[in-house]
Formats: sequence, structure tokens, C-alpha cells
Amino acid sequence: DNVDKNYFDLDTSEDMMIDVKNMFNGFYPRDISNKVRSTFRTKQHAGKFIGAFASYGYKKDSTDHNQLVVDEPAAEVVRRIFSMYLSGLGQNTIAKRLNEENIPCPSEYKKMQGLNYRNCNRLESTAYWTYSSIRNILRNEIYTGVMVQNKSFRQICKHKAMKLPKEEWIIVPDTHEAIIDRNTF
Repeated sequence: DNVDKNYFDLDTSEDMMIDVKNMFNGFYPRDISNKVRSTFRTKQHAGKFIGAFASYGYKKDSTDHNQLVVDEPAAEVVRRIFSMYLSGLGQNTIAKRLNEENIPCPSEYKKMQGLNYRNCNRLESTAYWTYSSIRNILRNEIYTGVMVQNKSFRQICKHKAMKLPKEEWIIVPDTHEAIIDRNTF
């Protein structure tokens, strides 16, 4: 009887220790995630770029990956897009012209630069300019030298990002060289 009772007590205490360890192990990833998110927010408020890929027209500085520098070939296309739009051309017409000139769209350009970029919003077979790619460039304030981040929020273990209201965006002016002046934008 004594042997069985001692064995039972040992087994129960080990089970309790495992339960306690599992509980603490569950807190650890959440704590780390919160610390990483806090570090990202601090960098964003300081005007540092924390994205995986820079917007078309920019690239990450080779010595400071949190700093954007102008990628001149792509920046020239961005300037042309704004110029064509201001001259009265519509977004579909601009996309058609760029496609006729065989200018690679942003996704293809990034691939040509050796980046492992994949645009989840486009079909796998499309490698051309679209209305939405032109619209996104025309609406992106980053081209004025303003860092705009925290536009969406991805919950832990969720794949789809939720768009945040503009008042929650982190906007820091004069963080990098502008491609488009403020009046043109």
C-alpha cells in the first residue's frame, strides 16, 4: 500500500509541475511578441522603415536597412506616373502606356533586383501594370519623404491583416529623400 501511495503522490506532483511549466511556456511567446511589437513601434515613431520591402522607387540603404534611399530607375517611373496623371491621363491609360513600353511593374522590378518578393494581390500569371498599381503609387505619401507605417495590424496566428484607421497610422515627415514634391502629390 505505501509503495502505491508514494508512487501516486510522485506522479501527481510531476503532473502539476508539467501543468505549471506549460502555463508559463504559454506566456513566453506572447511576452516576446509584445516586446518585438513594442520595438517596431519605437522604430516607426523614430521614422525608421521596418517593412520587408521598400515601396517601388525606393530601396533599403545597404548599411542601414531601416533607412530608405531613392532607387533612381524606379523613381524615374514614379515621376513619370505623376507627370502623366497631372497632364490628364487616367490610371488605366498610364498602365497601358507603361506596359506598351515594356516597363516592368513593381512586382517584376523587385524580382529583377533579386528580391524574393511575392505580391499576394495579383494573379500569378500577371506581370504588368494595372489600374490598382498606378492608383497605389499616386496615393502613397511616402514619395513626398514622409514615412507612413502602421497602416494595418496582423493579429498573432492570423493571416489576414486588418486595416487601421488613419488616426492610428504612424506618420513621420522628412525621413528620406522625396521623389515627388508636396505640391505635385
